[in-house]
Amino acid sequence: MNLRNVYKAGFGLIAALGMLLGFQSCENKDVDGTPVINNVRLLDPAAADSSLNGALPGSLVVIQGENLQSVLKVYFNDFEATFNSALGSDKNIVIEIPAEAPTKAVKADVSNKIRVVTKGGEATYDFSLTSPEPRLDGLYSEFVKPGGTIILNGDYFYNIKNVKLGAANLEILSTSEKEIRARMPAAGSIDYITVEGEFGTAKTNFKLNDTTVYMMNFDVPVTTWGATVCYGSAPIIPATDPGAISGKYSRIKQTKLPATGYDDKWVLASCNFNFKLSAGAAEDRLFKFEHNVAEAWKAGRYEITLNAGATDYIYSFQPWNSTEYQSTGYMTNGWKTAVIELAEFKSSSGATIADVSKITDLKVSFGTPDKVIDSFNTSVDNFRIVAK
Repeated sequence: MNLRNVYKAGFGLIAALGMLLGFQSCENKDVDGTPVINNVRLLDPAAADSSLNGALPGSLVVIQGENLQSVLKVYFNDFEATFNSALGSDKNIVIEIPAEAPTKAVKADVSNKIRVVTKGGEATYDFSLTSPEPRLDGLYSEFVKPGGTIILNGDYFYNIKNVKLGAANLEILSTSEKEIRARMPAAGSIDYITVEGEFGTAKTNFKLNDTTVYMMNFDVPVTTWGATVCYGSAPIIPATDPGAISGKYSRIKQTKLPATGYDDKWVLASCNFNFKLSAGAAEDRLFKFEHNVAEAWKAGRYEITLNAGATDYIYSFQPWNSTEYQSTGYMTNGWKTAVIELAEFKSSSGATIADVSKITDLKVSFGTPDKVIDSFNTSVDNFRIVAK
């Protein structure tokens, strides 16, 4: 049996109760004989006749045997599982393998056994806990300079063997369950990132440092007359600047920013430009850009406006406005990729963009309508819309 199918997604306690009716004895007698485990199977009705010798933590399984009615404790790799005694009988225990139960990937000397303790004694059963395939959720920044550090975020990064940029192996600097750091080659490259681990592989659906996907990046014109912006005089910093991540970028670095909702020196915009975006609904796309917040950001917002079919769709980017950052302010560790659901861009009526190919304008405007900002130092680059 493919152990990937053992994961608990799709099952729950209600399912357990429903299945229990099919296999629990009508006689709820207390049996104190020595327990015996004969089999372990999935709770899934379609797998009722199956037999397992391993599963993923978090799976719902049925332990089958004899004299199980008076169960007191159940252990997976010596990690105690919680269970509902009402979901058991003399011959069955319905139980969820704890998500925290150790696997061999985490702890080399695991017992690879289930242990059941009842009033009548103990029983063990050979049963290994395997790990899910690595899950790659994204990169801290999708643009990394040659020789820089690539930070991969995800989960189940167990026993990672290789991190590849295209076909080239990268130097792995550190790994943990949820983060991998690897070295960008000195020569740099544009390609997909692949993580190879003991329990499978994961790959990005985008290329690192991909400058071919853009709406506004201050290097390629978004006007018919060759200008990199149509209007707005927010400073555009040369690609030779040490702070650049992939060519020119824009930066607002200022003190005592006044409380105003619009200032031309904080605006970057295109004008009726064909971005050549493929047709499709907003729900299928993401809006991304890189940002570098060098000082704690505690007020104001980037108001990002997309115009499609003569209707404005707006999103306010203010990551400081959360429980996590309200007291300390929001900062990044160098350049970071912002990932926004395109469906979060709304018209005045609350509608989303029906056809992405109709987008003809992008405006990025910083504003502080509520209060004066003592100091602000934030850079932005590579505004783009991509498929999920």
